[in-house]
Amino acid sequence: MSEAINIAAQKTAKQKRIKFTFYQKIFFLYFLNITDWICTEALLASGYFAEANPVMQPVLNNFWQTIIIKGVIPLAVILLSCLVNKWANAGDSIIINIMLYVGISIYMLVNLWHIFNFVLLFFIF
Repeated sequence: MSEAINIAAQKTAKQKRIKFTFYQKIFFLYFLNITDWICTEALLASGYFAEANPVMQPVLNNFWQTIIIKGVIPLAVILLSCLVNKWANAGDSIIINIMLYVGISIYMLVNLWHIFNFVLLFFIF
């Protein structure tokens, strides 16, 4: 009897685990990219911060270049990745999941850094 209860409890625990699809993860990564861009622009507009990314430093002065580099190119890469994933029927690849979770983690840390900098701005004003 107790064995049946343990099996039922294990099934319930597995069912409650939230599992995100490849498409949800990759679009969340894109969302984090866009929030990074918006937060960076807001912090730069304050005049108290500078762009730390040497690749983006010369680009941020030109609106259209920034749109292309931070918005259009990543979106095109994501859409291409979605097509390849669908055509290849890659499913739930461990390597792809690791790469996505590493990218999501890095962008989450960058966005947390932006939040910390926004808090610093409140103390400046």
